[in-house]
Amino acid sequence: MATPGRTQKQIADRYKGNLGYYKRKHPWRVARWCASLLAIAGGIAGIVFFQKRGNEEFFSSGKISSSHAALTQDCAKCHDKSATLGDRITLARFKSVVNDRFYRGIDFASIDRKCEQCHKQHTLHEPNVVENRSCSICHQEHLGPGRMKQVADLHCASCHNDREIMEASAQKGTQLPAAAFHLRPHPVQQVVFEMPRPQRGYTQVFSSFAGDHPEFQLVREKARDPDVIRFNHQRHFAADIPSVKGQKLDCNYCHKTDPEGRFYQRISFTANCQACHALQFDVKNPELKVPHGDVALVRTFLRTLPAQYGDYARLKQGKTRDSDVQHFVAQQIKQLREQFRTGEELENAVFFATDPYKPQRQMAAQVRANFAGCAFCHDVRPVVNAAPVITKPVLVDRWMPQAKFNHAKHQVDPITQEKLDCNKCHRALVSRETSDVLMPAKAECVTCHSPKGKVVSECITCHGYHAPPQVAATDVHADARGSFKQMLLGSNR
Repeated sequence: MATPGRTQKQIADRYKGNLGYYKRKHPWRVARWCASLLAIAGGIAGIVFFQKRGNEEFFSSGKISSSHAALTQDCAKCHDKSATLGDRITLARFKSVVNDRFYRGIDFASIDRKCEQCHKQHTLHEPNVVENRSCSICHQEHLGPGRMKQVADLHCASCHNDREIMEASAQKGTQLPAAAFHLRPHPVQQVVFEMPRPQRGYTQVFSSFAGDHPEFQLVREKARDPDVIRFNHQRHFAADIPSVKGQKLDCNYCHKTDPEGRFYQRISFTANCQACHALQFDVKNPELKVPHGDVALVRTFLRTLPAQYGDYARLKQGKTRDSDVQHFVAQQIKQLREQFRTGEELENAVFFATDPYKPQRQMAAQVRANFAGCAFCHDVRPVVNAAPVITKPVLVDRWMPQAKFNHAKHQVDPITQEKLDCNKCHRALVSRETSDVLMPAKAECVTCHSPKGKVVSECITCHGYHAPPQVAATDVHADARGSFKQMLLGSNR
């Protein structure tokens, strides 16, 4: 430490006999005071001037994103000046705002109201959320041009990694009706598999996806496919399954992506099954086929077989003389009677036998009858004095409706840059039961979506924060806490 040039006693001698020295006006002190006063007055004058006539971009902290680029010259679209200082600046109002900001920080309520004017389709989180955040906390502007900055995991973790908040959220969820949850909208044509909401909701505490994120509910609770149609994935990959139009059966033969590439088109008999299961009714007349998809139509077809054979003779075999047609029909009916004694026996075989043409299995696929009976694939139930009932297949389009996924982005392994094998995630080669839900477990996803796999695994990669508008309307506490706008912009924030 440097030795002081003068001692305390020497400094005190300066004021000896002159105790009023500090009251005298010193030129430098006067200049400093005047400069400070002018700076404050100039700042206030500048605020007043720019409020009336100045360019508002002067106050901008940075460029705004491309999503809001059209609002660059119109700050009032997001910033409501009257919400803070009112139409006129008064000293009392100015002091009130400064005091409020000093103790409570920045008020985002006016900006949130502006957000809501354009983004009407958005609400906030699930109804059991303890504290809804301001729009501006997660969606931050003035950080530069281009896309708006992606919502960071820390915003999600501020609740989902806090044990007290998650416990409070779980308790709040028990007071809400089940109808208040799982209301995310889906296209009407989609069949969505909705798992029952856990008793405590989705309130497990975790810090990262690759780390302690809970296992997917489908896997954790061993969900089963509700479809009753009989299907064996493993059998369709077997070596003895013949090629179809020169193509060996694989996942892509049946599962084809939609135009956007995100999801797969629904499986149908005509597009995916008929090439192999052609419903050929008669081995000697392969182009005569049992109708598919309508029990009444199948029953009518069987009860009018003479007429069906007659049309087949004229249209497919080119017979024009009535005598030739009648002779052909008589031969076919006689052949059927050698197999089935009555029409009822034939009808029962068609609807209920699981494989009525099993003796023909040694014949080539091109010449044998391919129809194996409705019950070979479908659940068929008899009805007294009426046509049997066939349970309609349930083909699920969305298995994880709470998550986002895009198949088009998962075509290539991010590490090896090789084409991804569907079986790596879906394990279809070992599935023999229709009830198997062939969705990947968390472990398959973590292979890539982790620091080791070097693929992003942000919360927003798979999940959307905003709940649909219906959630707010079904909250049993809606009346007690006021309108949704009051909840969003009022003291609950």
